[in-house]
Amino acid sequence: MPDKFDDLRARVQCLKRDADALAQEIEQFAGVPRGGRSALTEAELLRIVERAIDIYEAQSPRPPHVTIKEAAKTLGLSRQTVSKMLHAGQFKHNKCGLIPIEQIDAALASRASDA
Repeated sequence: MPDKFDDLRARVQCLKRDADALAQEIEQFAGVPRGGRSALTEAELLRIVERAIDIYEAQSPRPPHVTIKEAAKTLGLSRQTVSKMLHAGQFKHNKCGLIPIEQIDAALASRASDA
C-alpha cells in the first residue's frame, strides 16, 4: 500500500511535468527559442505562471484511480494498448478494474526520463 510520501512524490512529478510543459508553452507564446530573450518581461511571465497555477489549483482534485479509457487518454495510448499492458502486468488494477493514478504518473515520469 503506497504511503503518503509516495503520493506526494507522484504529485510532485506531475506538477514538475506540468510546469515544464507550461514553460514550453510560455516560450512558444513569447516567440522565443529556449534560452533566448523574451518579448515579455520577467514580471509578465511570472504573472502568467502565477495565474496558470491558480487555475490548476482551482481544478477538481485528481481521482485516486482511473479507468482504462482515462489511463489511455492520459498516456496518449489506445485503450487496447493499455489493456494489453494490464494483462502483461505493467499495470495492476483493483477489483473494480480501476488503475491507481500513481501507476499512470510513474509511467509518464518513466517516459519523460527516457526521452
